[in-house]
Amino acid sequence: MSEVDVAAERARTPGVATGHHFNAAGAAIPAAETVATVVAHLELESAIGGYEAAWQAAPRLDGVYRLAADALGARPDEIALVESATAGWQRAVAALRLQPGDRVLAARSSYVSSALNLLTLERESGIRVEVLDNAPDGGVDLDALDRALRSGPVALVTAAHVPTSSGLVEPVERIGALCRREGVPFLLDATQSLGQLEIDVRRIGCDLLVSTGRKFLRGPRGTGLLYASSALAGLLAPLSPDVRGARWTHEREWVVEPGARRFELWEAAHALRLGLGAALADLAALGAPAVARRLAGLGGRIRTELSQVDGVRVVDPPAAGGAIVTFAVPGTPAGQVRDELAARGVHLVTVPASHGRWDLAARDLPAVLRASAHVYNDDADVHALVEAMREITARTRRAAPRIPAPAEPDPIISVLANGKRAVARPAPDVLDAVVVGLGVHGRATLHELARRGLRVTGVERFRLGHDRGSSHGATRMIRRAYPDPVWDPLVDEAYEGWARLSRDASTSLVRTTGGIYARPPGEPAGLRGPGCEDLTAAGAARVAPALRLTEGWTAVHDPAAGVIDAEAALRAQLRLAVAAGARVREREPVLGWQREGELIAVHTPRARLLTRALVVCAGPWIGSLLPGFAGELTPIRIVNAYFPAATTDLFGPPRLGCFSAELPEGLAYGIPALDGRGVKIGLDTGPAIDPDVPAEPATAAELALLEGIAARLLPGAGRVGESLVCRYTMTGDRRFLVGPVDGQPGVFVASACSGHGFKFAPALGAALADLVLGRPREDLAFLSPARLSERDPV
Repeated sequence: MSEVDVAAERARTPGVATGHHFNAAGAAIPAAETVATVVAHLELESAIGGYEAAWQAAPRLDGVYRLAADALGARPDEIALVESATAGWQRAVAALRLQPGDRVLAARSSYVSSALNLLTLERESGIRVEVLDNAPDGGVDLDALDRALRSGPVALVTAAHVPTSSGLVEPVERIGALCRREGVPFLLDATQSLGQLEIDVRRIGCDLLVSTGRKFLRGPRGTGLLYASSALAGLLAPLSPDVRGARWTHEREWVVEPGARRFELWEAAHALRLGLGAALADLAALGAPAVARRLAGLGGRIRTELSQVDGVRVVDPPAAGGAIVTFAVPGTPAGQVRDELAARGVHLVTVPASHGRWDLAARDLPAVLRASAHVYNDDADVHALVEAMREITARTRRAAPRIPAPAEPDPIISVLANGKRAVARPAPDVLDAVVVGLGVHGRATLHELARRGLRVTGVERFRLGHDRGSSHGATRMIRRAYPDPVWDPLVDEAYEGWARLSRDASTSLVRTTGGIYARPPGEPAGLRGPGCEDLTAAGAARVAPALRLTEGWTAVHDPAAGVIDAEAALRAQLRLAVAAGARVREREPVLGWQREGELIAVHTPRARLLTRALVVCAGPWIGSLLPGFAGELTPIRIVNAYFPAATTDLFGPPRLGCFSAELPEGLAYGIPALDGRGVKIGLDTGPAIDPDVPAEPATAAELALLEGIAARLLPGAGRVGESLVCRYTMTGDRRFLVGPVDGQPGVFVASACSGHGFKFAPALGAALADLVLGRPREDLAFLSPARLSERDPV
């Protein structure tokens, strides 16, 4: 997965203009779109009423549960939305109905509010709280935990994944494994880890988990969530059931709701919950692994550089990691250092021993300074922190400089007042079309609709240019050779569309290289097309000397075949679409859609978009928006590799053009060496995958397979260099889905391009625009989604 674009995150975080912020573990700075989401709903409440606004936002509010579940590896019915992590903690512990004598094992990492709750229960209810010893690395002593679990019944084990008092990362998976072995519930406080570390409740093995929205999730204050596993939730009875979590069935009887919703209250800040959904959508768009890598790198760098400053003592335990760094200046009160940092525009907090007495007091630390970074922190921020500490510790006695009064309005207020707030506000006007998914086909459709004068918005669930779908990568093949003449008109339209796009973008997007498409002896004729000719193996060798076909092979030569500059094409489509008036919303998954009279309401974590037409170009996620197609689509894993030794002079035009070959392993295809990276080779088959799981890098076995193909077809191509993993979304007949969705007026689909659709993007964008405008496209009947139900063999 691509690394975090720090510049982009700073651009969408107004607060970075107010200083160097290192308090993500307290309350991270929200993105402007998150703030706008909250404000927009409050304004909607003021315009139409609180209940009415909640009814209108109901699909988006429901979507928050799905986003939270995805972030934890859980199910939506295992999520309760609460006011804070502490509120979730107290409701979960109360529902356990602990009895006198029940043993609770608590890690020293436990947060102050959690510890106080347990100690109150010990004093007033007679439970027994046993504080676990730490191992030498600072985390829970797993041997001590093992002994405690074996010594007698235990009612609960609890730990903080990351404490408030240090950068420690507890060994939660091993704690979970020990608890599972003994059948003891494990309550994990993920307040400091959700949004910072990758979390999967199934892998960790926790039964309960609490977290907050305001920290590393970058959500609003006053939001939190509680996870209760399906196995445990049904056994828990809330101490004070609410109308949201229970139904009053008879005069003296009631039943609690199934799942985690039993812990919720009716009264909730819906605007804040929508803001939490916007923040969760941001995390999903960036990808938790990428965020975790970025934050671990920042934390490690801060820890290293501060430890090299004379007079600074980094006090994190050896098991520390992630984005939190704690330190002290011996002889100087932590609060004084914090104030002097603030005077220099560097903002962090102190943590007193009273907030982590089982930890800090045990280490004789009256207080620590805590710096916690996030994706919006850059090199300049780290430099400012370290240099400020160097100045503070170097001086002998110098008053902290006066903080000058701001000469201009508060930058955050200024940014919101000058219009940025409106970026994520639901537009009051009706759109002509919403395009979901901004890969190559979504962008082509967005561009075509906008240039025809329609009011159109494109919505992308990840960041623009992500690598989770089928449109990333530098190059794609284009060819006139196709197996059936039914494709020929669309091929012509595609070539014309690329030429037009090149003219409009003032850049060349297609390079003609010619192509050879080969098949072994005995295989039936495959490709054909206007201007194509059949060749023997010897004839193919004359056209493309770098390609080796053995005796008896035949091939089709397509002189018009070529290579599309895919990255430049995507940029051009989007730039021209925006220039024509299209609006773009990235990092914003569509949670659902519904009909509202003759219009369609499209719900995202940040907005409700009203539109006359909906065009779904969501690739492997089509089934989540159009469930009727879910069973017809199969996302598969595809690996491509570059061979840098296959240089342009030997493996570029005219010695080699585009090519493919039917092999026992599948259809191998390749792009000639054009850009200094060598020949690109892939195999047009792979295992089925879950599109919601980030792709792992190419394996050694996958790359070895491609190396063997290269050695067979391109002698001298050498070893694999860089590699690329992508997804194809396949239909059973390998034909696209392009057209109206049966029974859903105004809803269209264009996707499932089965590994050969990129080349058709301009033609399909024009076709979708025609359909949105009510112009029939009988020439696309062979791609109609209706064929899936009709099983038309054409």
